[in-house]
This record gives sequence, C-alpha cells and structure tokens, in this order.
Amino acid sequence: MKFYVAFLVQMILWSVFYIAEWVSVKDHVEYKWIMFVLFFYIAFTAAKKIVQSRKLTLFITSFSLSCFFAFKILFEHVMEIF
Repeated sequence: MKFYVAFLVQMILWSVFYIAEWVSVKDHVEYKWIMFVLFFYIAFTAAKKIVQSRKLTLFITSFSLSCFFAFKILFEHVMEIF
C-alpha cells in the first residue's frame, strides 16, 4: 500500500512539474533543468518519508518518472492529432 501511495504522490508532483514547465515556455533550458532537479528532489524526499527505504524509494521514483514521460509523450502525440 505504501508503494501505491508514494507512486500517486509522485505522479501528482510530476503533473505539477509538467504544468510549471508548460507555463514557463520561454525560460532557458538551464532553468528547466534546475526546476526538474528540484522536483526530483521533492518527489524522492516525499517517497522516502512514505516508504522509509532508500532502495524502494529509488525504484518508485524511477518507475513514476518513466510512467510520467510515457504519459507525456502519449498526451503530446494525441494533442497533435486533434
């Protein structure tokens, strides 16, 4: 159950990251990378507080990040069609 809660919290954080990235379209790439690192740290810390295992936290974070990018690519592809 903790895995699922940590995954959902991270997906919410990645969604907020996507909205922040969308709002800051005209920012430089360096600022977007800094924002990504900040959100990655927040997501990792939140999952570590929930799961309390560094190994499982790393797995959850990489899994949620992979799912997020897959959904992002899928969403952008669908939006191009319409």
